Amino acid sequence: MTIEDYRIEFGWPKSTLCKEADIEMNTLQRAIDGKPIFRATAGKIVGAINQELVRRGRAPIRYTDLEGVVFAD
Repeated sequence: MTIEDYRIEFGWPKSTLCKEADIEMNTLQRAIDGKPIFRATAGKIVGAINQELVRRGRAPIRYTDLEGVVFAD
């Protein structure tokens, strides 16, 4: 699944994902658009996604599981 798939599934606006991941909106948009982001940033995004997945009783994911993410490092 993509970042957008998770965000939409959770019913989160982009601002909520940014807040939960402690990243800027432009950084999130870069990740969604398939532009390079650092692995640490992907880790923050996945951390936010995982908190919600676990809250819903689902297994956590790794940042390498995100589809469409391009790494700068």
